[in-house]
Amino acid sequence: MTPSEILTAARELISVPERWTQGTFARTKGGTPTFVLDENAACFCSVGAVHRAMGVSMNSSQPDGCLEMLRKSMRGHVVAFYNDNKTHDHVMRAFDRAIAAAKEQGQ
Repeated sequence: MTPSEILTAARELISVPERWTQGTFARTKGGTPTFVLDENAACFCSVGAVHRAMGVSMNSSQPDGCLEMLRKSMRGHVVAFYNDNKTHDHVMRAFDRAIAAAKEQGQ
C-alpha cells in the first residue's frame, strides 16, 4: 500500500467519533484499552489507526513515514499529543491534509 492508501484506510477506521479514541492506541467497544491488532479493537487513536491499517503492532517502525506525513499535517505536533488534545474534527482535517500531501508527492 502507498502512504496515501494507508492514511486513507486509517482515516476510514476513525471516520466517525464512535470509532475514535484518545488516551490510548485502541479500545474495545466497552472502552477497555487493547492492542491495535486485537480482533476486539473497535476504536483507535490516530497512531493506532495507522498501525491497524498497515496490520502491524505498535512495536513496528514501518508506519514512520505515514506518521511523519500526519505529524506535518498537524502543524508539527506529535501525532499522539495532537490526537489527545484536539477534537475529532481537527483530527479528520489533519488526515485530509496528510492524504492530499501524500497524493501530491505521488505516494
